[in-house]
Amino acid sequence: MRIKTLLILIVFIGAITQLSAQQETHDYEITLAGFTIGEMQATKSQLGDTTLFRLRSEVSFWLFGRIHVDYTTEVKYLGEKFISSRVESNSNRGNFLSTVDWDGNYYHIHANSYKYEHKERLSETITYSAVRLFFEEPKGISKMMAENYGKFASVTPMGDGQYHTLVAGNKNRYWYENGKMQRVSMQSPVKNYIIQRKE
Repeated sequence: MRIKTLLILIVFIGAITQLSAQQETHDYEITLAGFTIGEMQATKSQLGDTTLFRLRSEVSFWLFGRIHVDYTTEVKYLGEKFISSRVESNSNRGNFLSTVDWDGNYYHIHANSYKYEHKERLSETITYSAVRLFFEEPKGISKMMAENYGKFASVTPMGDGQYHTLVAGNKNRYWYENGKMQRVSMQSPVKNYIIQRKE
């Protein structure tokens, strides 16, 4: 009986260890005009063929009054195929939600963010989206799905581990070292800001 219990415990510990090894987390600082306004955490979890990505940020800054924003992006892949995304922004100036969902034939896109709305039914397969930029250098990638906008964005290599993305008139610039994203300069309809890796 004790041996059986011990074997079950060993298997359980092994499973927990395996799951832990399949999770990747990065922490970032968010700055605006040189001042720290918040933090972001990026998490990638792997379970079998399913990959879950999550970005979570909280910022607070002054723009004709104090603005607080909680921002969460959750994305699911099955193998290399994008299955769904949910981008939720809650603030003292309004709440917004953008979703992209695969139904087996089409992606149903309902994007709603600050001064922006977009609805579409898309049949083209999505294999790369913006959230992955926080975990891998986009070598060989020329376009991606911008989850918040529900539209494809261009990805342009600039040399020396630098890339530009362009969607809905907003140009973002990413810097990589040894394949890992170190910094990104983000254009926003509200204010441009910097996301800097802490590690």
